[in-house]
Amino acid sequence: TGGEVDDVHSAAVVESSTASVEDNSDLDSADSEEEEHQSNPASTTPQLLAGIWSLINEANAELTRGESRTVLFPNMAQHFVTNPTYVDRLINHFDVCKDVCDDFGVNTVLIPHAQGGKVVGFTAKSYRNLDKITEDGDYIFEDDPFWDDDEDWDSLDAEIAAIAAAEDDGDQSIAPVRAQGVGEFGEPIASTKPADFAVEAKVDATSLPDIENRIPDDDDEIIAVSKAWTQKMMADLGICPFTADAEKSGMPVGPVYYAVDRSTTMEDVYEAYWKMVVKVEENDERDLPTALHIFPEFCMDNIEAFENFSNTLTQPLESLGVEDLLQLVFFHPHWTFRDGGERSGMGSAANYARRSPWPMINILRTNQVRAAQKGIPTGLVYQQNEKTLNSVGTQQLETMLRKRDWSAIEDLKVNRRDMEALRIAQDYKETGTIDEKDMDIVHDATPAANKVDSEA
Repeated sequence: TGGEVDDVHSAAVVESSTASVEDNSDLDSADSEEEEHQSNPASTTPQLLAGIWSLINEANAELTRGESRTVLFPNMAQHFVTNPTYVDRLINHFDVCKDVCDDFGVNTVLIPHAQGGKVVGFTAKSYRNLDKITEDGDYIFEDDPFWDDDEDWDSLDAEIAAIAAAEDDGDQSIAPVRAQGVGEFGEPIASTKPADFAVEAKVDATSLPDIENRIPDDDDEIIAVSKAWTQKMMADLGICPFTADAEKSGMPVGPVYYAVDRSTTMEDVYEAYWKMVVKVEENDERDLPTALHIFPEFCMDNIEAFENFSNTLTQPLESLGVEDLLQLVFFHPHWTFRDGGERSGMGSAANYARRSPWPMINILRTNQVRAAQKGIPTGLVYQQNEKTLNSVGTQQLETMLRKRDWSAIEDLKVNRRDMEALRIAQDYKETGTIDEKDMDIVHDATPAANKVDSEA
C-alpha cells in the first residue's frame, strides 16, 4: 500500500527522484515513538497539508544542516494504508510545490516517516548551512570559472535597458499588445467575435495616476478597499453572477469571509492558504459559503510567479481528492487571460474581471459551484462580462484600480434581468430552481471565472 515502505520508496523524498523513507521500526514501542515526536490531530487532507507546511516552515526557520524534525499524524495513518497511492500523490504534490519555493527543496527536504513498515508521519530535514547565507538571507556561491569572468555586467545591463527602451518607444499601452487580427509572428488572424466585443487594447500610460497607498499597513483598510472592489466589479457590474453584494455571495446566499495575510514567501502562503481551507471545511456552508483570502505583500509585482504558484494549488484538487470540497478563482493586479483569443493581452478590458487591488484567492465550495452552473453557460458569462467591461474601457478600469476608487462609475449597475446569465442566476437565488427552458447547457463543474473557453 501507499503506507508500505517499499511502495513509497521510489517517490518519497522531495530532494531527488531517489527517495527514502525514514523507518523507526526498531523503536521499543509506539509509545516511545509518540513521546519522541510531536503529534498532529489532522484527520482530513486539508488539515494534513496545513500541518506539513507548518512543519516545513519551522524547519526553514529553526533547523540547520543535519538537523531534522518529525511530526506524526496518527489519525491519517489508516488513510495512508487503505489508499495505496495516497502518499505517492502527496509527495508528488510537494515535489511540484518545491519548484516555486525559495527554501523548500533547497535547504529543507520532506521525508515520509515510517513505523513498523507503515508511514505514520513526515520528517523535515535541513541542509541549511549558515556559513553560506548572508545576513540578508542571500546565498553565497563559490567562484565559478565558467561564469565569474571579467564581463562588464553593468554595461551589459545598461545595453539591455537601452534596447528595451528603444523597442517600447512611442508605445503608450500598459504593455506591448499585438494589433487586432495580427498573430504572434505578424500573420493575419480572422476574428470570430462580433464587432461589439472588440477589445480596447490601448491606454494612455502617461495619463494614468500613481497607485495610491499601494499596500496599506492597516488590514481593515485593505478589507475596506477589497469590499469596495467586490461591490462595484463583482456585484454591480455582474462579473460574478452569484455575488449579491460585497457582504453576500454563494448558493445559498451567505456571508463573504474576508481575510488578510501578510506572508511574503511561497512556503508561508502555502501554510496560510491550507489553514484557510481548513476553516472553510470546518464551518457550515451557510455561515461561510466563500472566502476571499487577500495577500497584499505576496507576488504583488510578479504575475508569472503568482500564476505558477496558483497552478500548484489547482493541481492537488483532483489528485488528492480535494475537488469535492472546493474550487479556486485567482485575482491579481496584472492578471491577463491567455486563451489565445481577442480577450488576450495586457491591454484587454476583459482582464479586469480578474484584476484586483492585491493578489487574492477566492475559495469556493464545489457543491455551490456545481449548483450555480447547472443552467448558466460559461461562454455566456464571458461574453456578458466582456461587453460590460469594454463599455467602461481599459483606461477607466486601470485608473480606478490604481486609485482604489470606483466612484467614477458609481451609478453604473447592470440590470440583471436584461442579461441572460445574470437573470438565470438571480432566478436561481430567489427560487432555488432553474426553469426548464434554461436547462439546455451541458453541466460544467468548472468555475466560470476559472475556465478558459476560446469560443466565448
